[in-house]
Amino acid sequence: MTDEKDPKVEALAEVARASEQHTQAIDNEVATRDAHHEAIVKALRAGAGPSAIERVSRYDRQHIDRIRRAAGIPSKRQPTVRSMRKEDPK
Repeated sequence: MTDEKDPKVEALAEVARASEQHTQAIDNEVATRDAHHEAIVKALRAGAGPSAIERVSRYDRQHIDRIRRAAGIPSKRQPTVRSMRKEDPK
């Protein structure tokens, strides 16, 4: 009997460990992203605007607006662009 370990078995064990670490990292990322989104929604409900949130967040205004819409929070200002089709009486 030898004390040598099969390199294939060791390599597969390393793959399994790395896979588990990767899964944990993804789970942590999802949890921290959800917490980030919840904090943005809380700030929007408190009256903070997308520009103010953008300055302290890693998200741009467009992404913050998507989070706002998904949370069902109305926009602070009315749209300034109107469809010409709706105004055209023809």
